Order: sequence, then C-alpha cells, then structure tokens
Amino acid sequence: MKLLILFFAIVLSSPGAVISVSPSSQSVTLGNQVTLDVAITGAQDVYAFQFDIAFDPAILEALSVSQGTLLAGSGGFVPGTIDNGAGTVGFTIDSLIGPIPGINADGTLGQLLLSTLAAGVSPITLSNVILLDSNLADIPFTLEDGTVTVTSSTAAVPEPASWTLLAAGAAAVYLTSRRRSA
Repeated sequence: MKLLILFFAIVLSSPGAVISVSPSSQSVTLGNQVTLDVAITGAQDVYAFQFDIAFDPAILEALSVSQGTLLAGSGGFVPGTIDNGAGTVGFTIDSLIGPIPGINADGTLGQLLLSTLAAGVSPITLSNVILLDSNLADIPFTLEDGTVTVTSSTAAVPEPASWTLLAAGAAAVYLTSRRRSA
C-alpha cells in the first residue's frame, strides 16, 4: 500500500510538460533587438504543436518567428501571422510528417525576434497552445509566460562632486580677475 501511495505521489507531483518563454525575464536597452525562445521541457512523444504569443505593441514589435530545434527540419513549420498593431503572433505551427514516433527531448518550439519601440515592461504571454503526440492525442502541459523590460538608452550623466565644482568655480573667478587686472 505504501508503495502505491508513493507511486501516485510521484506521478501527481511531476509537472509533466512545461512550455515557457525563455528567458522568462529579459532586459534590453531601447533601440536593440531581443530574441525569445518558446521552450518545452518534460514532454514525451511530441509530434505537433501550435501557439500564439502576445506582447505590448507600444513597447515591442515582432520582426520574425523561426523554427525551433525540437522539430527542426520536419517540413511542417508555419511561422504564424505577425500583427504588430494588436501585439500578437498567431498560429505558429509545426508538425512531424508521416507515421513516425514523436520526439522525446527538451528543446525549443520556436524563436521570436522582437525590436524595441519604447521604454517599459511588456508581458510575453502564450495562448491557444496545442501539444499533440504521434497519435494526435493531447499532451498535458503547463505554461510559463515571460516579460521583457526595455530601458532607456540614455545613460545617466554622473554629477561632479561638490568640491570639484567649488574648485572649478574658484579657479574661474581667479583667472577672470587676473585677466581684468592685467
């Protein structure tokens, strides 16, 4: 009985497949680009998937979506539709082709290249996610969204110390008074 309880505790506590934005939090300065992966861990028999991504269109602009490493070379990759006005990339899809087993590995489903438009924090949200095995049955998963923080590219100019300002002012007064008396 104890063995059965232990088995169920392990099975129920294992998270299964996790689909996440990676890195989960990233900072970039305004005017630069940022690359994010849609990663998968802990899945077995991955044959096909679909996902949408949302971001803040006032802060970021999607430039492209490319195939990830997990199903690379499958022949079934569709990068989806970029709508920068709405801040979405919809229906990114990939699938193996033919009666073959799915992939049993961690990897990336896709990669998103974004450009920065303004300073701020943009959530990166996954939705409409479908994950299928080689029998086209759903694979259970959990989602982990991310954020991109865009900081201003203007570097803060350090203020000189008070003594430096005082010395520079005194030197200017002294030099000006010497020129007038000469």
